[in-house]
Amino acid sequence: MNSKNIIFHVTKKYMKLNRRRTTIAFIGIVFMVILMTCVFAGKRTVMDYLESVAALEKGSWHLAAYDLSHDEAKQFSDMENIDSIGFSKPFGYLDFPQTGNSAEKPFLDVKAYSKESFEMMNIRLTEGRLPANGSEIVISESAVKDGASVKLGDRIGGEFFDRTLTGIMPNCTRAFPFYAIEIHYGETIPAPAGFIAYEENDVYREDKVPNGRTGEYTIVGIMAVPSFERMSSAGYPALCGMDSAVAAEENINALIRLDPEKADIFIEHIADLEAEGAAPEIEYNQLVLMFSAMSGDETINRLVIFLEVFFTVFIMAASVILIYNVFNMSFAERARYLGMLSSVGATRRQKRQSIFYECFALLLPALPIGILAGLGVVKGGMELLRPHLCELISNIQFGLGNDIPVRLSTGLTEICLIVGMCAVTVLISALIPAIKISRIGPVESIRGNTEKAKKKRFGTRLRLLERGKPEMLLAVNGTSRKKHLTKSIVRSIAVFAVLTMVTLYGSQSIIKISSLMTDDSGWITEMEGYDYIIGVDTDTPNHDMVMDILAEEKCVKEVKEICADNFGFHVDRSTIKDEYFTAYREIFDQFEGNNDEKWQRLLDLIQDSTNINPIIVDDEEYKLLASKGDADMSIAGDPSVPSMLLYDQMFFSTRQYWSEGRCKGYKHIEINHFFNAEKGGEIICNGYNSEKDESASVPITVAGFVDEQSIGDRFRIVADSCYVFLNRAAYEKLSAEMDRRSNSVILFSADKENDQSLIKTLSELSEASMDSDNAFIIMEYDRRDTAGNIRQVISEMIKILAYCFTALISMVCLLNLYNSIRGRTAERTKETAMLRSVGITDRQLTKMHDLENILLFGKGVAIAAVVCTILILVLNHFIVDFFGTVSLPVPVLLAVCIAAAIFAASSIITRICSRSTDNSDIIEKIRRETV
Repeated sequence: MNSKNIIFHVTKKYMKLNRRRTTIAFIGIVFMVILMTCVFAGKRTVMDYLESVAALEKGSWHLAAYDLSHDEAKQFSDMENIDSIGFSKPFGYLDFPQTGNSAEKPFLDVKAYSKESFEMMNIRLTEGRLPANGSEIVISESAVKDGASVKLGDRIGGEFFDRTLTGIMPNCTRAFPFYAIEIHYGETIPAPAGFIAYEENDVYREDKVPNGRTGEYTIVGIMAVPSFERMSSAGYPALCGMDSAVAAEENINALIRLDPEKADIFIEHIADLEAEGAAPEIEYNQLVLMFSAMSGDETINRLVIFLEVFFTVFIMAASVILIYNVFNMSFAERARYLGMLSSVGATRRQKRQSIFYECFALLLPALPIGILAGLGVVKGGMELLRPHLCELISNIQFGLGNDIPVRLSTGLTEICLIVGMCAVTVLISALIPAIKISRIGPVESIRGNTEKAKKKRFGTRLRLLERGKPEMLLAVNGTSRKKHLTKSIVRSIAVFAVLTMVTLYGSQSIIKISSLMTDDSGWITEMEGYDYIIGVDTDTPNHDMVMDILAEEKCVKEVKEICADNFGFHVDRSTIKDEYFTAYREIFDQFEGNNDEKWQRLLDLIQDSTNINPIIVDDEEYKLLASKGDADMSIAGDPSVPSMLLYDQMFFSTRQYWSEGRCKGYKHIEINHFFNAEKGGEIICNGYNSEKDESASVPITVAGFVDEQSIGDRFRIVADSCYVFLNRAAYEKLSAEMDRRSNSVILFSADKENDQSLIKTLSELSEASMDSDNAFIIMEYDRRDTAGNIRQVISEMIKILAYCFTALISMVCLLNLYNSIRGRTAERTKETAMLRSVGITDRQLTKMHDLENILLFGKGVAIAAVVCTILILVLNHFIVDFFGTVSLPVPVLLAVCIAAAIFAASSIITRICSRSTDNSDIIEKIRRETV
C-alpha cells in the first residue's frame, strides 16, 4: 500500500469513527445538490410550465411576421432555426346579418388558418370541429352568446370588404389614441384592426371597400373566445381553413416557433433586416419568449439570467459555509491524526489530499441521491402548487389550466451544470481547511497546539465573579477562547441572517417587479368586514333597483358605495410638474423610431388635457382618508366644501404605451409629487357639457395629498395615470357642469345564515342583465382581486416559487447553525464535565449557555447587518438598472422578525445539544479524548 493510499485509508477510518459529523456533512452536501437541482432542473421545469401558462394569453408561437410576400414566406419556411411555422391570411370583413348585436357587431372578421396556426393560437372548440379546408369555418362563441342566429351546418358568405375612415369636417382632426390614429379632414385611412363599429357623426365617415374576394362557408364549429378577439371590435372573429392556393398568395402572415438552440441566429437575422429597412412587420410573443429564455426584450432576458445567477451564488455561499464549518469544527482532532502521519513521512500535499478525499468521498454518493431527491422536490412541489395554479387560471376561464400537466424538464446540460457547480462548491469549501491543516507541523499537531499562531493571553474578568456573576464570567471566557469553535457559530448566525434576509429581499423585489409588469391598472378596495361586492353603472335603473333591494332586506348589515368616473376630466399643463413629462418622454424614447418631432406632436395633444381619474367616496370615508394623509382637516372635514385629495404617485411603463416602433426593453419609472398644487389651493377641472354643447371648467379646492401608505388599508391603486379622491360635494358640482358616466362599486355585509335568498335574487338579476346595456355583476368580496389575466397568474406563481426557494435556503442555514452549535458542544464535553465536577448546577449551566448564545448572536447579527446593507444596495442597483426607477424599501420589520427567529432557533438548538450530554458519566467525559 503506497503512502497516498495510507492517507486515504486513515481518512476513511476517521470518517467511520465520527459518524455523526460525517452524516451531517453528507446531509449538508445532499441539501446543496437538491438546491442546485431545484435551480437548474427546477428552473427549466418551472419555465416550461410557465411557458405553457403564458401561451394561454396569445398562443404558443414565439413571433409573428405580417404581410409577407410569397418569397419571404418560403424563406422563413426553409430556415433551419425554425422549429415550426404556420400561415394565416386576413380575408377582410363580411356582413353578418345573423348578428344579435347589429349596433356594435355587424360584421365577421374572417381569416384563413393553416393547421399549424390553429395549434399555435390555441384555438379551442366549445362545439363542432376545426375546419378541414377553405370552405369550412368556425365562429367565436361570443357571437352565439350575443344572440346570433347561427348553428352548425349553416351556410354564410358574401363579398369581402375592407373598412376605411375619411375626415369630413373642415379644420377638424379626430384622434383615437387607443388605436394610435388621427383622422384629418379630406384624408382617408384604413380602419385599424379591431376598430369599433361606426356611429354616424359629422367628423368622419366609414366606407366599405370591396377587396375582390368572395367566399361561401359551412359553419363546422364554435370556438372559445380567442385571445386576439377585441370586445370593442365591430367584427366577430371567424376562422376558415387554408387552401394551397391561398398559401401561395401575397400578404401572408406567419406564426413561428423557434428552435431554442438556434433562436439567437434568427433574432439576429431579423435585427439585420431591420437595420437595412427590409424587415417585415414583426410581433414578439414576449411572455412565451421570456419563459423560453428567448425573449427579444433584453431587459427581461438579463433579469432572468441575473435571478438564476443570484440564486446559484446564494446556494453556493450557504453550502460553502456549511461544509467549511464541518471541517473547521473537527480541525483539532483531524490535525492530531494527520500530525502523527506527517511524523512518519506524510507530506503537506498528502495532508491536503486527505481533506479533498473526504469531501469528494461524500460528494459522489450525494450527487445521485441529491439529484433524484431534487427532481422529486421539483415534481412534488409543482404538483402541490398545480391545484392552486389551476384555480388561479380558472378565474380567467373555467377549466383553462386543468389541461396543463407538470413535466420534469431536465437534460444533459442541466445535469452537467449541477455536477459541475456542486464540485466547485465542495472544492472551495475544503480549500481553506486543507491549506490550514497542511501548514501545521507534526509536533504541534500531536500536542494539540493547532492555534499556536494566535498566542494570546486571555484575561479573566474577576470583577464579574466578585459581583456574583459566575455564569457571565464563564460565558465571556467561553466565547473569547477557542476561536475556531465560536467563529463557526458567529459565521453560521451571520450567514443565516444574510442569506435569509437578502433572499427574501430579492424575492420581494422579484414579486414587486413581476406584479408591476403584470398588474392591470386601476383600483380595488382593501376595506375589511364586507361579504359581497356589486359593480353597476350609476345612472341606470339597475343601480336604483340594487340599492332598493339592499335597503329593504333585513339580513343586510352595512352598505358602502364608491363611484368612479369612467371618462374622468382633465387639467391643463400648469397643474402638472415637469417630472411627469420627463418620465413620459423617457418611456417614449424606449421605442424605436420615436423622435423629437413625434414627441412634440404628442405633447401638443396631452399637455393641455392630462386626464384625471376621480374616485368618489362618502364624506365619512373621505374624512378618514384625509386624516391618514397630508391634508387640511378644516377643508376635508367640511362636507359642504367641494374638495379633492390628490393621489400624488403614479408610474409610466413601456407596457402601457403603444407605439409602431419596437420596444428597446421594458422600462418602469415611478414619479411622486407631480401635482403642481398646494393644500387650500384650487385645481381647474376641464370637461364637456353636451347639453350646452360647450366646454366646462370647474374649480375644486385641494384638501391635501394621499399616497400608497396612507390609503393602504382602504384602497389599492395601480396608478399608470393620475388619480384623485372627491367628496360628494365636489362630485355633485362637477356632475352639474359637465358630462360624466360613473360606475358604482357597492360593498355590503350580510347575515350569512339568512342571505341565501338575497344572493340568489341578485345573482339571477345579474345574469339576466348581461344581455342589456345596464349589466351589473355580483361576487364574493374576497374574490374581488382574483387574477384577471395570464400575466397576473404568472406573477402569483413567481411569488409562490420565490418563497419556496427562500424556505429551502433557510433549511440549509438551519442545518448549518445546528452543526456549528452541536460541534462546539461536543468539543466542550471535557470542559462541561469538569464544571459539573466542581458543582455547577443545571440552572447555572443553562444560564451560561443562554448568555453565550446572546454574545455570539450579537456578533453574528452585527456582521450580518453590514453585509446585508452592502448586498441589498448592490441588488437594488442591479434591479433598478435592469428594470427602471422603482421603490424597493428595505423591510426593517422583516429584518427584526428574521433576527428573532434566528435567536430563537439558536437558543433552542443550544439547549437541545447541551441537554443530550447532561446525564452522562462525568469521569468518562473527562477521560474522553475524541469526539
